[in-house]
Amino acid sequence: MIQQIDLIVFDLDGTLADSLPDIASAANYACRRLGLPEHPAEAIKQMIGGGERQLVERFLGQGREGLLEEALRLYLDYYGRHLGDLTRLYPGVKETLPRLGGKKLAVLSNKRQSFSEQVLRVTGIFPFFAAIRGGVDELPLKPSPEPLLALIREVQGNSARTLMVGDKPGDVLAGKGAGTLTLGVTYGYGEPSAVAAAGPDFLVDHFAAIAGIILP
Repeated sequence: MIQQIDLIVFDLDGTLADSLPDIASAANYACRRLGLPEHPAEAIKQMIGGGERQLVERFLGQGREGLLEEALRLYLDYYGRHLGDLTRLYPGVKETLPRLGGKKLAVLSNKRQSFSEQVLRVTGIFPFFAAIRGGVDELPLKPSPEPLLALIREVQGNSARTLMVGDKPGDVLAGKGAGTLTLGVTYGYGEPSAVAAAGPDFLVDHFAAIAGIILP
């Protein structure tokens, strides 16, 4: 248990919400429109991380760089219209967030800002967060610590009293680079062994376990 935490920053996809079904649907819609082979959801899961452009580059595959802009347009259009169809919160999220009410809560995602906000709204947890920061053009994405540091400044927080929570090594590395404590979750899209190898301060298998670490 740790008690010196004032701010908890959560990753979104793979940490708070299982958005893979809608992401995979949008990716395969773009592939179909372009006459390309579709991908199983498990393959798409390995491609998530680094923002939408990197995702599109990955599902297009090498040698199709000329299709990138059109594929990105198709993906963003479809995903924006369907991001709430199949996305669901992970077990324990809706029950645990109110228990953390004594802390300031925020979201930091590589997903676009508008999409991040929409997912939090359709899943019903938007009101819990003092700040929501998605991928923006002026800052690099995680694993860079820059967007996390910017969010901490935005809410007038202190890195030493912040906990970064995520399912990918990049979340852990962003937290370490920003000087925060870090917590990895093993139920999301990251390989548990890779998350553990990044060296988080804490590692949990279920979202609800976070409360046992944070609360007295």
